[in-house]
Amino acid sequence: MKQYLRYLTGLSLFTAANHVVSIVLGNGDETNISDSGFGKAYKWRGLNGGFEEAKQTGKPVFLLIHKTTCPACHNLKEKFSLSIKLIDLSNHFVMINMENSSEAITKNGRYTPDGTYVPRILFFNSNGEFIPDAYNRHPDADPEHKYFYSTPMQIIDVMQQVIDNKEK
Repeated sequence: MKQYLRYLTGLSLFTAANHVVSIVLGNGDETNISDSGFGKAYKWRGLNGGFEEAKQTGKPVFLLIHKTTCPACHNLKEKFSLSIKLIDLSNHFVMINMENSSEAITKNGRYTPDGTYVPRILFFNSNGEFIPDAYNRHPDADPEHKYFYSTPMQIIDVMQQVIDNKEK
């Protein structure tokens, strides 16, 4: 009996250690994506894993494209990371967080519908199809950069629109 208990204890420690290592090193399933300052309360995913998760869950995709050296991105980060309403709405989406310099983003026109500016937020349905009508319609929005957002409220309005349209 003691040997059996020792085996179970060792297995539990091994499992725990394996879990810690996978968290620290990343486990390849793209569930361990850095928040890049946009908030640890969000369940960030990588590009491929995020679109795959959307197919499996039926949730739409929220794709945030930013750059570390972008002043507008830094301004948005501060507000975005603290918005309780955004955090709440994010549960209805697969949240993808990508650096604009990523080759997957820069080499694919699908992620640049009206330019390569940052930050931009694009929405896709659960099948990975771009939703062109999900853009910033706020009175202060820049009509030439439809997917640029400067405040959480602008983002919240479009997230709610995507959720409402999904339920129709």
